[in-house]
Amino acid sequence: MKNWKQYVMMLAIGVVCSWLTYACVMHRIKKIAMIDAVTLFNEFKMKKELENDFKGLLQMYQQKVDSVGKVIKLIDPKASKEQLNELYRAYDFYKSKYESEYSASNQTVNEQVWKRLNPILEEYGKAKGYNLILGANGMGTVLYNDSYYDITKEVIAYVNSKYDNEK
Repeated sequence: MKNWKQYVMMLAIGVVCSWLTYACVMHRIKKIAMIDAVTLFNEFKMKKELENDFKGLLQMYQQKVDSVGKVIKLIDPKASKEQLNELYRAYDFYKSKYESEYSASNQTVNEQVWKRLNPILEEYGKAKGYNLILGANGMGTVLYNDSYYDITKEVIAYVNSKYDNEK
């Protein structure tokens, strides 16, 4: 009988020690994930909507560039230098306008999208218990990622759902 009580006591101590060891190890393990930032950015509905907002203006300038370019190609070789210079100035003006509008629209879209995404990502990370979420951007930030850590699709669904609910 005495051996039986010692056996139960040793078993109980072993279970408690195992549980404490497990709890300590689990406390030290950090929950880490990775998101393909480029894919997330490109699949975010807000980004697509903002790009559509700028699309008409950009198409207008691109059409003007194309139109003046076609006129330049079709102009009579005997046309005066003054006419040619006027066409080249118009071409350069519209091309420059297109490029500046394109650049400004990209900057605006980038700023507005990340301004909206960052708090949603922070909320997501906290809600899911992540200690660290890395963003791979194809520029060397994350050099290798096992797909085990990739939560890009899950996060895209989450941010788009949040965006739809906030509209």
